[in-house]
Amino acid sequence: MPEPVSVRRVASTDGVELAVYDYGGDGPTLLVAHATGFHGRVYDPMLDHLDGFRRISVDLRGHGDATVPDGLDYSWESCADDLLAVIDTLAPDAREPLFGFGHSMGAAALLMAEPRRPGLFAGLVCYEPVIYPPGVTDEDVRIDVWVERTRRRRRRFDSFAAAVANYASKMPYSLLDPAALEAYVRHGFAERSDGAVEIKCRPDVEARLYLMGPRHRCWDTLGEVRCPVALMRGAVLTPGPAYWAEAIVGELPNVDFLRVEDLGHLGPLENPKRLAELTAAALARR
Repeated sequence: MPEPVSVRRVASTDGVELAVYDYGGDGPTLLVAHATGFHGRVYDPMLDHLDGFRRISVDLRGHGDATVPDGLDYSWESCADDLLAVIDTLAPDAREPLFGFGHSMGAAALLMAEPRRPGLFAGLVCYEPVIYPPGVTDEDVRIDVWVERTRRRRRRFDSFAAAVANYASKMPYSLLDPAALEAYVRHGFAERSDGAVEIKCRPDVEARLYLMGPRHRCWDTLGEVRCPVALMRGAVLTPGPAYWAEAIVGELPNVDFLRVEDLGHLGPLENPKRLAELTAAALARR
């Protein structure tokens, strides 16, 4: 898997400091925005197949090696702040054109960032953005189930290997490509002095992010996203991001819709090579 050629600390709003990973590579810049509860390095296996781009990924607030002050509300609009802070920092040496790839929360954050700076992106690839149409309730998306499950999540394991084994035996992590699961644990857990490992994205923070998911206003500005968007969804199994993907497509002015029926909501982590190929093909058309 690729290793970053540099790691930067980038200041964002609200006293947040982000971790930004630059993998180098030829061609235009591709900024990668991760899903809730994950981090920038979990996409290493996917980025391994995208060396035609100068690849940048980021740990958004509350995730990975980002640092945050106490008391944040974790609004998803603030994740768009994070992406714009990264872009502003990279502006002097970013390679044009600038593209974005986002997954779940990260895809929604990209779609919120673009209208703030019209023309900033030459194109976006968004895999199952979490954007709920008007009228969708917390009950519809079973927020209480996700929040309680997340708050009960185990935080510590005896070792990295023990954490990998635990996740490999449980849905939906058992669906992940082995390299993506390894990256999730290796870069999403911190080793303590006694050899045990502890998750970096605290369960209470992740739960708060789930609660904020239906409360952002991205839907209201989808019509202002002028850059081309390739919107992908996996199989439609239950009410959720895939279920409402077509409604989102109907709001975007310049969009291609790709159905990836054999993958789920974690598609970029389930089959990184395939998603890299789909992403490269979508951006090549731009």
